[in-house]
Amino acid sequence: MKRILALCAGFAVAVMSPVRAATPADFGPLSTLIEQAKAATGMPSGTAVVVVKDGKVIHEGYHGFADIEAGTPVTADTVFYIASATKPFFALNALQKQAAGELDMAMSLQQMFPQTRFDDIDAEAVTVCDLLTHTAGVDNTALVWATAFSGVHDATSRLALVGATRRDPDAPHGTFGYTNLGYNLLSIWMDQHDGLPWQDQLQHTLFDPLGMRHTSARISRAEAAGWPMARPYSLASAQPTTPLYLRKADGTMQAAGGVIATAPDLARFLIAQLPSTGDTALARNVVTRSQQRQVAVDATYMDFPRDGYAWGWYTGQYKGHPLLHHFGGFAGFHAHLSFMPDQNIALVVLNNEDVLGAPLTNLIADHVYGLLLHESGIESSSAARFLALQAKAVQMQANVARQREAIQARPWRWSLPRDRYLGRYAHPLLGEMTVDAAPDHALRLRWGRLEAVATAGEQTDQVRVEFVPNAGDWLTFQVADGQARSLTFETLTFLRLP
Repeated sequence: MKRILALCAGFAVAVMSPVRAATPADFGPLSTLIEQAKAATGMPSGTAVVVVKDGKVIHEGYHGFADIEAGTPVTADTVFYIASATKPFFALNALQKQAAGELDMAMSLQQMFPQTRFDDIDAEAVTVCDLLTHTAGVDNTALVWATAFSGVHDATSRLALVGATRRDPDAPHGTFGYTNLGYNLLSIWMDQHDGLPWQDQLQHTLFDPLGMRHTSARISRAEAAGWPMARPYSLASAQPTTPLYLRKADGTMQAAGGVIATAPDLARFLIAQLPSTGDTALARNVVTRSQQRQVAVDATYMDFPRDGYAWGWYTGQYKGHPLLHHFGGFAGFHAHLSFMPDQNIALVVLNNEDVLGAPLTNLIADHVYGLLLHESGIESSSAARFLALQAKAVQMQANVARQREAIQARPWRWSLPRDRYLGRYAHPLLGEMTVDAAPDHALRLRWGRLEAVATAGEQTDQVRVEFVPNAGDWLTFQVADGQARSLTFETLTFLRLP
């Protein structure tokens, strides 16, 4: 996907929860910096911050709005989608199953799906461990789009889509290549083998024992219970304070990114990770194992060096100390979970905005860990970095506007009259995509939960679509005998229906 980047912020309000534990550090300056950063760009999306020290919550800060139009503030009860920060939960559940003798980490992909023919990979060599540590060396565009985006799938089609798994040319088997696919494949096996969906497994083995009462892997549960959920926003949108159209539903809550939770609930999960204060509801040896590095990684995400990947956790040194972390990003959301075992510090930061959210969270983490580690000059250096972020945000907003103007200015390159492209197109395992007329000679495309008004592409019979808001992909029509006969989106081909 070609991402449109921007940074934005807006008005924010900090609300402290009822007293938890004596606060050993002053987080007031941090709350002020967050509010100033938001106010500087007029984007009042929400940010939730929870800090843990020695097994106790020592700070909670809630800023901005869960719903901007309604003026609903973010509070301790606000539920956020955490995207890929789901992975530590799913991996820990798998390790619990292994400890109970219910899952063999050495089981091969072929053993998992004995009736499936894998044409492009050695399925006997790929193991469950590979799937969970991103070393399987496989790719499956169709399965990822179905489970995370379109929501057009069921148990039968998911099993059939397993056979579309192919070799990943960019990450050979045994090397690290981050992907959602391994978790998706294991969840399909779990659903088929265990008789209990992976969503219910997380509920029974993690959420309930840890007292995470406002956490679920099902959107429908939150809706039925009336949980206040954060709406998704993006500074890269043409109208940043209008919620993004793309909302998560049960069908797009998948094992690599399928949990909603409040910040205090996620703090409970992190408290269970800390070595001297871990929650006895979980087996200590299993939790400890989940934190052991399984594969080497040489990467950096913003301020965070990454030297390895454990079971759902990145590992690395941060401010001179070991840090485990996992972040999550999706249209309208950014989530941060991290903890420093040797200092018994943990941090949760949740945002319902997907552009400012990442760099803002990066600075929040810098301030929190710097403060608790007694880093000299942290308040002044943090203030300078927040000011720099504001300036960068304003410039990036201007860049986004120019980029959108350039996209809209592209001329249409049709080889046929536009009406010849309209109709229904189908994929045997991914459902139907419909193409209708839209104003200004454009096309409107719909596929399951996805919808986009296309803009012109760079080649003949090609269009640009943003099924995922602010992330453009090319879609190309194949034409023959005066009619569009099929369309290709990424590597997926849909045939025109009569």
